[in-house]
Amino acid sequence: MLQPDRNFWVIGILSLMLGACTPVISPQLMDQVDRDVTYASLAARSDEFKGKVVLLGGTIVQTVPKPNETEIEVVQKPANASGEPHLTDKSEGRFLVVVDRFLDPAIYRSGRDITVAGEVRGSEVRRLGEIDYRYPVISALELYLWRRPSAPQAYPYPYSFGYPVYWRWWHYPGYPY
Repeated sequence: MLQPDRNFWVIGILSLMLGACTPVISPQLMDQVDRDVTYASLAARSDEFKGKVVLLGGTIVQTVPKPNETEIEVVQKPANASGEPHLTDKSEGRFLVVVDRFLDPAIYRSGRDITVAGEVRGSEVRRLGEIDYRYPVISALELYLWRRPSAPQAYPYPYSFGYPVYWRWWHYPGYPY
């Protein structure tokens, strides 16, 4: 039997580990996700997967509100099991997310990471630069907008930990002057 102090630490560590693995999409919808549909197969043959529920992650390129919906263009990124996009420059392409309500472009802005679970609508060809690009279109059932990791507190040089650098050396007892 574990001692009370150990129980506290074991329970605390387990809850932190499980909290890190918490899915961002509801478990009911995650059960419907077809894990066999990869982005590569979706991009190549999206019309074959119409009606399938997929889980994709990536970085927002732009958000365009329309009269009855909002359209989000996303650069696909590899994602972990809970759908969080990896911090990488690797991508297999782009896709469109259609949401049946207004989403503010100031919040769903370019550069934010997003995870979407939704139903495949098919594909749509649009101009991307000087080429015609075929976008897989996903009708969103659930979205999750990821927070950006916060940068650590930086101190401007010549300060270190809130004090000028020279303070550390000149005010230590026994420092050779």
